[in-house]
Amino acid sequence: MIKLPKHDLDRQNAIIDAQNKVGTYTNYLHDVLKPAIESGNWDEFEALDIGFTVTGESLGKIGDNNAWRELQSFFEPRATSTSTIDFLLDGKVIERNLRNQLKALALKMMWLSPKDHSFPIINETIKELKKWVMPLLNEGHNSLEFLDFDRLETWVLTDFTDINFERASTYTALNKLYTEAKGLPFEVALTKKLNAFDFGLSIKENEQHTVIPQRLYYLGLQKSEALINELFPIRDELGKLSEYIANYYDKAYQGYAKYLISDESKFKNGNIQWSLAKTNNGGKEREIDFQKAFLALDPPTEAKIIGLLNKHKPRLKIKDIEKFFPYRTLMIGKRRVTGISEAQSLFKELNGGILWGLMSRTGMRADEIFHLHTANGCTQETISKQTIYVIHADLSKTTKGSQSRQDEFVTTEVGKKAYEILQALHEPLRKRDPDGQAFFYKVKDDCGAVKKKELGRHSTSWFKGAMGKKITLTNDDLIDLTISDPNLSFNVGDDYEFSGHQLRRSFAYYLIGYELCAFPQLKQQFSHVSMAMTRHYAKNASKFQKFRKQKQNLAYALDEERIDQKAQAYLNIYNKLANKERVAGGKGKEFAKNMMKAENNMFKDKEDDDMLSLSYWKNQIRDQNRHIHAVAPGIYCTSTGCRLRTQVNLLGCVDCKNDYIVDAVFAEAKRKEAEINMLWDIEHDELTPQTATEAYIKITAAERIMNDLDFSYKPVEIPKEVEDLLVPFGVTA
Repeated sequence: MIKLPKHDLDRQNAIIDAQNKVGTYTNYLHDVLKPAIESGNWDEFEALDIGFTVTGESLGKIGDNNAWRELQSFFEPRATSTSTIDFLLDGKVIERNLRNQLKALALKMMWLSPKDHSFPIINETIKELKKWVMPLLNEGHNSLEFLDFDRLETWVLTDFTDINFERASTYTALNKLYTEAKGLPFEVALTKKLNAFDFGLSIKENEQHTVIPQRLYYLGLQKSEALINELFPIRDELGKLSEYIANYYDKAYQGYAKYLISDESKFKNGNIQWSLAKTNNGGKEREIDFQKAFLALDPPTEAKIIGLLNKHKPRLKIKDIEKFFPYRTLMIGKRRVTGISEAQSLFKELNGGILWGLMSRTGMRADEIFHLHTANGCTQETISKQTIYVIHADLSKTTKGSQSRQDEFVTTEVGKKAYEILQALHEPLRKRDPDGQAFFYKVKDDCGAVKKKELGRHSTSWFKGAMGKKITLTNDDLIDLTISDPNLSFNVGDDYEFSGHQLRRSFAYYLIGYELCAFPQLKQQFSHVSMAMTRHYAKNASKFQKFRKQKQNLAYALDEERIDQKAQAYLNIYNKLANKERVAGGKGKEFAKNMMKAENNMFKDKEDDDMLSLSYWKNQIRDQNRHIHAVAPGIYCTSTGCRLRTQVNLLGCVDCKNDYIVDAVFAEAKRKEAEINMLWDIEHDELTPQTATEAYIKITAAERIMNDLDFSYKPVEIPKEVEDLLVPFGVTA
């Protein structure tokens, strides 16, 4: 069944309901469409409707290819990228039987499948399966039922087709035939889901983006931070730039309207002295239409002329605009702009630099940046006197019975400032939009929302401009690039080719390379499903680690500082234990028990080998005899194989033999969060056994930690609605 984006769930239900009562039918999908698909009677099939709008209007006939091409605007009216279902192959009509089999599959996925399919998934499936049309026809077959394992294997071995059997998308589309086989008008010959391994192949890794050389990356970080720090104090002024651009032609049109009704616009012979620019064909038509409409006015008034100008939007000659709109100079801090071109150029420069700064400090992809929240898109919280900034992007899916999850990206204070500056730049343009859902807006034509693919151009342009001649590769740059991408070749003196996604790759590469975070942390930051994808982004970072450790420079100083901090963490813990203060966690409680059992004081003075001295722990960590990392504020793990460095499960830490817990702040925060989520689920009728169990576990685990640390608190009362969904301990049947 069709699955619309999260914000369209109500509309999705309305659309599905609209397919039920059509004419005399109580359920068009099952009473009419389903049997027509199964029968394979193409005359009857092609004459049916693809579906209906919520007001009962047809989406077009199944046989009309143009109707299929228009479906995205119905299902995804606010789509950020184009996804057109097209039943032509290289501009040519596909053989009728194969064409209708593909349409039958698309309709099955759209209306009748027990599985959820987004509109882009349906489109990609048809797009990929169209590649099998010519190979089948070349062998004399006009049906998808002839796609069986033996034929596919023969094609792999003989290179009969140019289809790439080492791409995941090839198998994703083929497997849709297998999963949607029931109810299709042909027999599906595939007996299982296929993958590349079935043919002795493997999926090729996606082409890797290059890592930005350290020199250029550092320069970019410096210049973007300087720009952010310059603009942040004057961010309230930035809206003036956006309004200047958005209102520029309105004010120029007002002046032009006054000009047209004045004698100044008339030649001696009475003809109009137009001030319209010579543009391309589309612009020329607007000019001609405006001129005809103006000449038809009797009499022409200023209000009527402004109405025509706003309707046809003709371009005015740049050299004449100053005459119609004389007060055109604007100051933004120390920057001065005069005219629309300078204003648009400045906006693009500022927007690009700030975007670069935010992406470089979050590792967010362009499409994640595109979905930034327009309200509360950056939040902050203080944990153990440390301020944490989190950027929010709405990329989650919502289904009944599970809470939606916003994608969150930790950033620095500079990243937080960057978000607020972007808000200041785009908010005035957003307020002009009746829809007002997008975060980013363009500064040309109607100043409407930008498309996703357009977003990265400003940051790319800014980087090239900010680097100037320094973008030329040096020998040191080549060393960096060779380590990160040994299969690629670069030349000294070439200009470095930058693209936005390199920021994400560089973010991962340098964080792992400088050991500033671990793979599980990076996996959460990137919202990856698999650790393999995260490792792909940080590929060759281990080689960079070895390379940088050969240099006694800033990298060496960073390593020493890291050892100092880990040693200090150990020392603080053992000072608490020596003073008989409470330390929770399995390791902390076990050590405290052993202290009570021991006949002698376990903390004896020993020169350079004392657990209460910093040098002892520094030596232990440097020799790799001991390890420690922070799982969360006040929670430390001593296992090198720990997978809980992100998405902390408190229950796993309470009695973990590798954990020390010295502070109850994080546990209290998680307890409060679980309580709020639990009450929200109850109030909105979203409580399920899974969410009830998760809330109960988090609350009880947090309270156990607070008990172990002798932390005063008021226990959470578990509501009866939650208790009723919990499985009693010890029940087996």
